[in-house]
Amino acid sequence: MSVPEEETATALTQPRPPLSLMNQSGPRVATVKPQSKLPVPSSTKKRPRPASDEDASICEDQLHDTKRSKIVPPTPVPPPKKKATGMVSKPSVLKARSRAPVTRSTSGPARPKPVASVSKPPPPARARTAAPKPAPPRGIAARPPPSTRKTTSAPSARGANNFAGAAQNAAADKKPKRAAWDYKGRLEDMTDKMKDITTTNSALSQAMEETRERVFSLESERKQLEGAVVQKQQVQTQAEERNRKLERELRDKEERLEELERKKSRLQRDYEELEGDYKAARQEINGYKTTISQMTSEKMGIESERNNLQRTMEVLKEDLRKKSEECCGKEKHIKELEEGIRERDGKLQDSEATRRKLHNTIQELKGNIRVFCRVRPMVGDEIETGASPITMAFPDIDGKMIELEKPAEESAVGGAKKKAQLYEFSFDQVFKPQSCQGDVFDEISQLVQSALDGYNVCIFAYGQTGSGKTYTMEGPDTPSESSRGMIPRAAEQIFETAQSLEDKGWTYNMKASFLEIYNETIRDLLGAANSKEKHDIKLTGSKGTEVEVTNLTVTKVTSELQIHELLQKAATNRAVAATNCNERSSRSHSVFMLRLHGTNSNTGEECEGVLNLIDLAGSERLDKSESKGDRLKETKNINASLSQLGNVIMALGNKDSHIPYRNSKLTHLLQNSLGGNSKTLMFVNVSPREENFSETLSSLRFATKVNQTNIGTAQKKVK
Repeated sequence: MSVPEEETATALTQPRPPLSLMNQSGPRVATVKPQSKLPVPSSTKKRPRPASDEDASICEDQLHDTKRSKIVPPTPVPPPKKKATGMVSKPSVLKARSRAPVTRSTSGPARPKPVASVSKPPPPARARTAAPKPAPPRGIAARPPPSTRKTTSAPSARGANNFAGAAQNAAADKKPKRAAWDYKGRLEDMTDKMKDITTTNSALSQAMEETRERVFSLESERKQLEGAVVQKQQVQTQAEERNRKLERELRDKEERLEELERKKSRLQRDYEELEGDYKAARQEINGYKTTISQMTSEKMGIESERNNLQRTMEVLKEDLRKKSEECCGKEKHIKELEEGIRERDGKLQDSEATRRKLHNTIQELKGNIRVFCRVRPMVGDEIETGASPITMAFPDIDGKMIELEKPAEESAVGGAKKKAQLYEFSFDQVFKPQSCQGDVFDEISQLVQSALDGYNVCIFAYGQTGSGKTYTMEGPDTPSESSRGMIPRAAEQIFETAQSLEDKGWTYNMKASFLEIYNETIRDLLGAANSKEKHDIKLTGSKGTEVEVTNLTVTKVTSELQIHELLQKAATNRAVAATNCNERSSRSHSVFMLRLHGTNSNTGEECEGVLNLIDLAGSERLDKSESKGDRLKETKNINASLSQLGNVIMALGNKDSHIPYRNSKLTHLLQNSLGGNSKTLMFVNVSPREENFSETLSSLRFATKVNQTNIGTAQKKVK
């Protein structure tokens, strides 16, 4: 075997270095890293893999790379010289072979030239197992020995160091070639080589196992770091969301602060207005006190006159008794009786005139515009749904006061609750929810009587939608004897009173008409349903104070039944619709007018009176009714006309020189009723539901202003 072939065989027997110690430039120096502190499960540890044919081929390639890098192995130390035994020592053979070129032939390998001196081969040496050196620190590769470092080439120096050292060790331990017949020696050499190879393979397997454990540890660390990154990202996302939430809360607080500032300004303005109203009210109260004092004195004078009349009547009776006793004959007795009858009739006529005068005086003492408040009861669907009622109280026995209590509620800015607020109102009469239609009419019957006496009388119902105005004025769709409204009851009283006055010489001619004001347009409810005839309001009469509607259907009535038929026809033609506030809401103002012309055949006296019974459309808020289209237009016109009515009442109360009657069809039509030549009464209808508290409070405040308005004394129209 030639020297290159022998070196190649020696290299093939060496163990293969781990793949992790080689890179693209060539094999690297094996670096043994310290074992990881993390425990490795026994199941993950692998046993060293035995060398295979593939490992042998890789080692062969690495050996050729080492040869190409021209690594010069260190000169081995020659063993101690012994006596020649006829064999050539191994160093001398290697030296001779390195000097003499080797020639190859086709017949076989060339043999070297014989050497003169032949020495006895040294005894076979036992291979030592070197203790493993400590691994260098992490990240620092083991440095090759100085002799190897000097002879390595640039591209593959690190990869060739291990094999260079292995070649040096092999050269140092190489023994002289044994003779062909020395099988025992050759067997010992092969055994030593096998032990060295096994030792080296064990060291490399241990290094490979440590490397795998280190890789497993690094992989665990990588997963832990990835989990930590995910957690930090979640924390960052939560922090950003919290920051956005705090920013939104800050904006909401700022908007709330601005709203409170605006509310404070509004409250300040309201306070100033209320202070002005308070001063005006104080002045009006002082005026009323003076008027009451004057009327009290007049009342005392009238009572004194009445007492005198009573005493006079007693004296006359006594005189009549004496004269009757003095009558002896029937003719004289009849004459005396006829004379007494004539005297009594005259006194009765004087007493009737006095009664009317006293009645009108009492009505004037109560005020020209009187206000009755009526609270409707809770109806069926409200009771079934459990709607909350307003806390109301009626403290006085006479039934002229009403108290509303607004429960305590939390402050808009948080903190303690607001105290409960109590609102007190006083009117001419207050009807509780338990009051029936008959109780209400008993209080207005005297006012209806004034229409027969020749006065203009106006009774109208005001309030929010669904508060019971139409029920009060007209009654339900199918009325009973106890549920009839004010209009049919007033008609009944007028006909009964007119019939009773026939014995005193009075005869009345009555004419009725019924109209509605819908979207600031007058519509005749007694005319044709689809009539497009235009109706205007004009002032007639000698003084231009009589209100008349052109092209209006006027029907002569002679009985209560006829008026009832007219009411049914008008109810059919009237505009009603359903809204969120009321399922059958009146969308117009309805006006029933009954003109009375009375003539006394005994005295020749004539009087004219007008009875206006008005059912106003209900006020409503757009945010609650959610009206759209035609309903929205109707709501705007209704609220506008009611607002103009309030302006007229305010102007009358302030004694303004100009009263804006013509700003609305409603106020223009009621000019006579509100302008001082009429006895006017207003029903303010309120709802008992708690959700309508603000509308109820607003209606009662408006009614208080109306009740405080002085429009003058009504004048009787006598011809």
